[in-house]
Order: sequence, then structure tokens, then C-alpha cells
Amino acid sequence: FFFSPSAMTHRRQLWPALVAVLLLLGCHDTAAAKKKKKKVPPSAPPAPKAEFRLSSPSFGNGGEFPSDNRGDEDNMNPALAWEGAPKNTQSFVLLVDSGADDGADAAKATHWVVYDIPKEVSELRDELSGSGASDVGRLGMKEDAGQAPVVVDPMGSIDGWVDPEIENMQNMIHGALDASFEERNRAKEGMTSFGSTYYQGPSADGSMCTFKLYALSTRLELPRGASREAVVAAMKGKILGRATLKAKV
Repeated sequence: FFFSPSAMTHRRQLWPALVAVLLLLGCHDTAAAKKKKKKVPPSAPPAPKAEFRLSSPSFGNGGEFPSDNRGDEDNMNPALAWEGAPKNTQSFVLLVDSGADDGADAAKATHWVVYDIPKEVSELRDELSGSGASDVGRLGMKEDAGQAPVVVDPMGSIDGWVDPEIENMQNMIHGALDASFEERNRAKEGMTSFGSTYYQGPSADGSMCTFKLYALSTRLELPRGASREAVVAAMKGKILGRATLKAKV
């Protein structure tokens, strides 16, 4: 083919214009693509974890220890409640100690040791343990397990007299319910500094009583009457969280 000099010159003059058009089209496509991209809203911050907290309706943290729960008074445990247990908690352990208000570990007295508290439990009622008696083993059981009557005498009682057959049937049913709740699944009490497994309240004026509740990843399954040291040793590597409550005696 033959191209005249004038045609070649004309083509050279068109090249810059063609390149400019192509650049403009490319910029337009890039801008359009950017506009098409949807703006992703910022993700919401994660919800704060619930605080594992131990409290009592009888006293506030750092408040005065209730006189009724002292060892030289009614000697029964105060009511306790907790919330915000860590995920995967399988049991709880409660240690109650008292000592000098300066936080020193020396001369500490252990007033109550409770372990293998079922994970479903979130409170301990007042007067659960103390003065030589305890219902700790019933923690996590249904209210009618050996407590509320299952069999009711339609004639009721007359002057305190109860039909022996009805009473025997009630005892038999309650006993069967208790037996169905395996021993290893029951909460247990350990030895205190006072030679018993029941709650023994503090009585030394000016001391600080500390309630420590531990959330564990498993059950300890120690026998009843385990020492505080044995319970603490068995908890190693299993603690998911701890909540503390203090009161001045």
C-alpha cells in the first residue's frame, strides 16, 4: 500500500488525541467502579463480658459482717448469690477465711469450705450450714426432693397425729429421690480450722472475713471432709474465674 506524506502526517496528529480519549475512558471506568463498591459499615464493638460477681443481701463488699452470722451468735452462714460465671463452668468452690485486716496470710482461720457446687446453682440460702447441721448436700436438687411432701393425707392430721402408712410412704419416696441424686454429683463440705465440716462463723473483732468463689472447668470429686489444702491443690489448672466478697467482723 502507498501512503502519501500528507496522510502519514495526518495520522501522527491523530495519535495524541486517541491516547487522550483512551485515558479519559479508563479514568471514567475506574471512578465508576469505585462508586459501585458498597461501603461496609464499621463492625459493632464486641459486647463486654459479664463480670463474675459475688454478693450478699446481708452486707455489702467491705461492709460490716452480720452479727447473726458470727460464731459467737447464731453461727449460721449468710446468704450469698453470684452472677456472670465464666463460659464452660462445671462447678464452683467456696472458701471462707478470716484474718488480720492488713491482708497478711498468717494466722488465717478457715470458716467454711464447699466444693463440687453444681454449675446450675447461683446462690446459697442463709442458714444452709452451721451449728452442727447442713443442707449443702441438697444444692442443685429439686425443692421437693425430701423437703416438700409428695404424698398428702386427704384426712389431714388430727391433733398432730399423722397416719403411719402415709408417713412411711412419704419417707420412702423422699429416700428414693435422694438416692437417685448420685453422691459424686452432690456438693460437699471440707474441714474448717475448727475441726468440723459445717460453717463456723468468725468471732474475732476487727478481723476481715473473705468469701472467695471459684468457677472451675470440672468437678473436683474429692471425698467429703477434704482439707482446705487438698481442695486448693485439686483446683490448680481448673480455675476459670474468681469472685471475692469481704466483710469486717
